[in-house]
Amino acid sequence: MKTLRFSGSILSLLILGSCATDPANDPRTGGFFGGVHGLAAGDYEARQQELQGQRDETLDELRALREEGAYLETERQMKAEEVAEQRHQLASLRAKNQEISNKINQLRRSKSITEQQTAELRRKQQQLARDIQQFDAQLQQGQLSIQQAETRQLSLERQYDAIKDL
Repeated sequence: MKTLRFSGSILSLLILGSCATDPANDPRTGGFFGGVHGLAAGDYEARQQELQGQRDETLDELRALREEGAYLETERQMKAEEVAEQRHQLASLRAKNQEISNKINQLRRSKSITEQQTAELRRKQQQLARDIQQFDAQLQQGQLSIQQAETRQLSLERQYDAIKDL
């Protein structure tokens, strides 16, 4: 009878002890009695719910990270498009700058040619002025005959026409 009472007491303690849930109870540890206790107390179910909650939280975090990744990818693409547009505008500005540089060089060459032409024209005009002055001096001194004067005047007019056509 003592053994039966002792067995009944132990069984009662096991049953009462199994009523309190322990979510930290790991089914891999504790042996047979730990497993019986975990089943009876609902430890396994509580652990399963806890793990499912952790899984749901992890999935929520994963979804949030994917959304953030998609947002960041969209933003990266927008930035890449902006950079591409800025590079295109920069290339356009470089091309325009090169056009201006070419135009400046062309104007310098043109200016140089014009300066050379102007210098040549000035040289010819000064020569004509000297020739006219010499002709005038010869006429004043009476050194030329009428035929020589007419020839000389015709030569000066041709010289003038040549300068005028430049």
